[in-house]
Order: sequence, then structure tokens, then C-alpha cells
Amino acid sequence: MVIILLCTIFLTGCATTNKDQLYYDAAKSISKDNTMSQTACWSAIAEIAKGGSEAAKVGAISLAEKCKNEVVKIEAPKKGMLGF
Repeated sequence: MVIILLCTIFLTGCATTNKDQLYYDAAKSISKDNTMSQTACWSAIAEIAKGGSEAAKVGAISLAEKCKNEVVKIEAPKKGMLGF
């Protein structure tokens, strides 16, 4: 009975999602979302600037500051005493 319990705990522990993996997945997702957001913003500004009128070009230049956003940073998971 004890052996079955220990095997169950061991296998369940191996099957759970690792904190490090969750961190890397979140960081990758945030980076991808940030890149897509900036690409869309710069594309929109380029289209506005192509408008031809001087007012549109000045407006596009002033909007360019809004495309510069700070990257969201998440803290890496802390390691325990055993390094897990």
C-alpha cells in the first residue's frame, strides 16, 4: 500500500506543470504580444503619414511617442533550498 502511495505521489509530481515552464511560457507570450502591438501601432502611423496632408504627418509624428511602450517584466520563480 505504501509503495502505491509513493508511486502515485512521485508520478503526480512529475506530471504537474513546472514553475519555470510557466514563467518561460508567460514571458514568451508577453514578448509576442508586445511585438504584435508595436507592429500594429507603427503600421497605423505609417498609414496616417501616407495621408498626404501636412496635418496628418504632424499628427503621425506626435502619435509615434505612444507606440513606445515599456516592456512588462515578470519576476522569475524563486528557487527553494534544494534548487527546485
